[in-house]
Amino acid sequence: MALKYKRSEKTDSLLGILREFSGSDRILFGQQNAGHIGVSIEATDGTESDCKNLCGRHPAIVGVDTLSFQGYEGNMSDLITVVKNLRRQGVIVTLSSHMPNFSLGGDEFYDYSPNITDGDCGRRIMPGGDLNEKYRRFLDLIAEFASLCVDVEGEKIPMIFRPFHECNGDWFWWGPSYLNDKEYIELFRYTVDYLLGEKGVDNLAIAYSPNGFFQSENDYLARYPGDEYVDIMGMDIYHDKPHKGDGFYHKLSSSIDLIDDIAQVHGKITALTEIGYRSLETENGYFEGLAPMDNTVKEWFTEVLDAIMSTVGGKRLAYMLIWANFSDTQFWLPFATEDFRHEMCDDFIKFAEDGRVKMAPVFDFND
Repeated sequence: MALKYKRSEKTDSLLGILREFSGSDRILFGQQNAGHIGVSIEATDGTESDCKNLCGRHPAIVGVDTLSFQGYEGNMSDLITVVKNLRRQGVIVTLSSHMPNFSLGGDEFYDYSPNITDGDCGRRIMPGGDLNEKYRRFLDLIAEFASLCVDVEGEKIPMIFRPFHECNGDWFWWGPSYLNDKEYIELFRYTVDYLLGEKGVDNLAIAYSPNGFFQSENDYLARYPGDEYVDIMGMDIYHDKPHKGDGFYHKLSSSIDLIDDIAQVHGKITALTEIGYRSLETENGYFEGLAPMDNTVKEWFTEVLDAIMSTVGGKRLAYMLIWANFSDTQFWLPFATEDFRHEMCDDFIKFAEDGRVKMAPVFDFND
């Protein structure tokens, strides 16, 4: 079943591209914030990325976040420029939303606060709640952003919108300890209805992305908003403290196959909406992503690609997206500078040049 709202021709074209790759035995590679945040870059306008500096090409998909609306990862005006430049280079854009906790900050949106889980935010922002007007103002910013991101022909740039991600975990205020399944589904639907219905936004494809792993259909679909509200069935999963024989690749492949089976029934596109290597504690410190040195699985990129492509479901994934390179101690993609070359650079280059991986450009910017 298709989404209940009609989208622009270019949004339909974007979904067509994703469907094409979902049946091609090739996967689109993506990275969060690659166009404006990085370690080796000088330009922050979408023309440069750590990925492009390393292997000569942008990721096929680049993620941005509504945090920039609040000045946490840039600002909206600059982010619009980034999106426009990425589009000119044949890059697909996906917009995630680490929404603030709306119970904080009075009339203002409180900085980075999705992980502040008190205040009963999720219930109070729904119609009839005392925070509904504030929430609608935040959604108005998303609608404004979507309308101002236009291509060289003046037409709105299609994007993948991924709200309320990792909804089955309790680290964000929309998790199951704060909103039950029914309440979460109502919030997701209300958000889509407001943006695509009331505001008439027609350049957003919608992704659902709980946190893996999954062992059953009921597990995956527990908080699923419904076929009329979702285009892409995704999964977020990170490889924590990787080591040989830890079973991650097997659990990844089996979860992908399960989601693919579900997506085939529901007529949806599948994706690894977030994935990455998290070294966490090492002898040299605590690192959320790759460690600067002495990583335990130095061939992770080529190995995870083999694991994905070893299954029917993996071959039908449209894309995979790793997280951002915020600094030289918090990064998910290896990088090289004049005086440093990360030990996993060669493996990533081998990954990027593999015929099963698609980097930018994905399309001509006039498409």
